[in-house]
Amino acid sequence: MTSSHQVHGHAVIDLVADHPQGVEREIIFKIVTQEHGESVRFKTCSAENMDFPQLLAFLEEKNKIQIRGTLLFPGNSPACEHDHA
Repeated sequence: MTSSHQVHGHAVIDLVADHPQGVEREIIFKIVTQEHGESVRFKTCSAENMDFPQLLAFLEEKNKIQIRGTLLFPGNSPACEHDHA
């Protein structure tokens, strides 16, 4: 992974959406880091270069996910629908 590569936050939103009953934060982090490495950084349509805790806080603020203790739940705000390539 190059330093300029950032994973779009939709990857995390989609993983959480696959678990409407809630999923442990650490499980999502493990899935993402297995695929993209421990030093993975994230971007969204309006923010860049976030680590995992920063991304979760951002997504919670935008109501894309809900955080209850260590569990992540899908939020009530739909994800944007444009291309993220």
